[in-house]
Amino acid sequence: MKYPKKKRTGEIVTRTTVTAEECGYNPERMIKKFSKKVKKDGIMEEIRRRSFYVKPAVERAQRKRDRKRLIQKVNKQREELFTVKGSPKNRR
Repeated sequence: MKYPKKKRTGEIVTRTTVTAEECGYNPERMIKKFSKKVKKDGIMEEIRRRSFYVKPAVERAQRKRDRKRLIQKVNKQREELFTVKGSPKNRR
């Protein structure tokens, strides 16, 4: 039985450019503007993430940890929002 090939997902398709007219023909400003655009597009983060292979099980575990951390953060914010200072529950 032949299995279908997996399609590549998450390919970087962004084309980041900076023109001299944008920056008034100032090379330092062009470099600064380019680095800001690259950072905004998340290209460097993507390159760091893809610099080594991560097993699918490890990716799932990381997503699970991140989700758990986010839920704890939201619950803590809700708790702080809904607790009243000086309430009998918080007093000793």
